[in-house]
Amino acid sequence: MTLPTLTLPKYKLTIPSSKEKIFFRPFLVREEKALLIAFEGEEIDNIINAMKDIIRECTFGSVKPETLPLSDMCYLFLNIRAKSVGEVAEPALTCYACNETNTIEVDLTKLKVTEDKNHTNKIDFGENKGVVMKYPTLGMNSVFTNQIHSPDNLKFAAECIDTVYDGDKVYKSTEYTIEELEEFITGLTHSQFDKILEFFETMPKLSHDVDFTCVKCGEENKMTLEGIRDFFL
Repeated sequence: MTLPTLTLPKYKLTIPSSKEKIFFRPFLVREEKALLIAFEGEEIDNIINAMKDIIRECTFGSVKPETLPLSDMCYLFLNIRAKSVGEVAEPALTCYACNETNTIEVDLTKLKVTEDKNHTNKIDFGENKGVVMKYPTLGMNSVFTNQIHSPDNLKFAAECIDTVYDGDKVYKSTEYTIEELEEFITGLTHSQFDKILEFFETMPKLSHDVDFTCVKCGEENKMTLEGIRDFFL
């Protein structure tokens, strides 16, 4: 006799950037196991694939994780996590003064996506020339790079170009190779590239300010948590 299939709870969520309302369910034990194995292995490709699978399955196929901006992805993923294993996460933070590890509690239900009021995805270089940027997604190869200022990460900036405009002419990034887009990036002046860096620094992000007193030395610490790594690990 086949064992019964249990009914899973269903929750509603609004995607911050699009305001689209979606439904999701908690992840299953087997899905959580695959996710934990991926994080323990620390292989970026495995982590990304595990997160994609959970988002796709837990939203009943209504969300394509490859196209979701990272801020939305973090918000959705942590809400799924909250309904799956608990609304409180316990990230381990290192004291600035003595390097002691402190475990703190963060209520995942209170996290919000914030955006700088001066943020824009249209970057004008002058003389009616510039670029329109798109937000990083899990579908981008270099999405987990940490130092956008590094020359090695010019590919990250290139992957986030949506269009290049020159007066009335518009050049779609989909019509060019990543190498051609990188060459375009390397041809910018320092001040022009700084404007692209500003796009990344001010784009919407899931962040949360925390204050804690070190359990070892008593130092008062103030930190900002951002992204899946800070909240989940």
